[in-house]
Amino acid sequence: MAVNCDILIVGGGVMGTSIAWHLARRRAGRVMLLEKSFLGAGSSGKSGAIIRQHYSNPLTTLMAQKSLRVFEHFEDLVGGPPVFTRAGMVLVVGQRDRAGLDANLAMQRELGVDVRNVSAQELAEIDPNARLAEDEAAAFEAEAGYVEAVQVVASFADAARREGADIRMGVEVRGIVGQGGKVAGVETSEGRYNSPTVVLATGPWAAQLGLEAGIKLPVQPCRTQVALYRKPADFGRRTAIYGDFVQGLYFKPTHGEIIHAGSLAGEEMNNPVDPENYDESADADWLPVVRQKLSRRYPAMHRGYGRGGYGALYAITPDWHPIIDRLPGLEGAYCAVGFSGHGFKMSPIVGQLIAELVVDGQAKVLDIAPLRLSRFEEKDPVKTPYAYGVMG
Repeated sequence: MAVNCDILIVGGGVMGTSIAWHLARRRAGRVMLLEKSFLGAGSSGKSGAIIRQHYSNPLTTLMAQKSLRVFEHFEDLVGGPPVFTRAGMVLVVGQRDRAGLDANLAMQRELGVDVRNVSAQELAEIDPNARLAEDEAAAFEAEAGYVEAVQVVASFADAARREGADIRMGVEVRGIVGQGGKVAGVETSEGRYNSPTVVLATGPWAAQLGLEAGIKLPVQPCRTQVALYRKPADFGRRTAIYGDFVQGLYFKPTHGEIIHAGSLAGEEMNNPVDPENYDESADADWLPVVRQKLSRRYPAMHRGYGRGGYGALYAITPDWHPIIDRLPGLEGAYCAVGFSGHGFKMSPIVGQLIAELVVDGQAKVLDIAPLRLSRFEEKDPVKTPYAYGVMG
């Protein structure tokens, strides 16, 4: 027997659960979320979940800023335990990119971001473990931090349930059903689910489901990697998050005195994978390279203890920016996909934006036209004004 609902969300990661919560609290009807595995089983559960506002255009800066305010008070606004740890974030570039960094910081300060240039001496006061070369420039974003990714997903889901949403795991969506140019529901491993509204929040699986409906979503599932190192006993607790464009590395403190590190070079685009079958371990020859790069910024980490690493998934668009839009030719269908490895921090505002699209007919809190699907055919991608790396 078919199941009926008013709004059906596909995907139980951080985007899907945030969307479910926002729609349920808007009393938009019977809201249902389907996840083929378990909550956070795709990209979300493996995310470094860094919360920073360092973006190169006003829209994504504001998306990150509005989401930061939610994460800062997550336990009060969403529920569950506190999830946010303030650490501050250091951005490091070579001197050739100093002008680009300064211009970017000026834009961010106009939007109210607490960010400033720092000298080598000032950096040492922020983080005594770090070293800055004479030909390098640094900036510090004081409000940045990170969240506990799995707990965020769980808390969004719990909040959605409290508002009446129905979250079902172990139900695989195999296709979108259309009728007369309108969405009619989805076909699943359990049969038909009828709904006049369907939202795709499917991460690396977005393109596959889009094709089932005859819609091309330019979202490439790609493999990325994370390396883990235990800090030496004398390292100290004062550490920050880093976007180190000189080394092509990001890294952050995490639980158990561990440093979590990954690449900023953008090579993931060259490693497309089947999201159902990819290597979830870290490459043995990659881990020593990360240690070497990490040690150039944190010299004491040459004595760090390797704790292995893992492979994870990015869902990458051609311009490394998400698609938040209606699906063309299928009334009632929407998507929030293609976050390209930097979407977790935006999940609160994405949930609100999709709820506005669905309930109000348009996004109100921000103008998201630059994130429309048609930008790729129109050859109007989101542009990154600076050249020092891929961070959106």
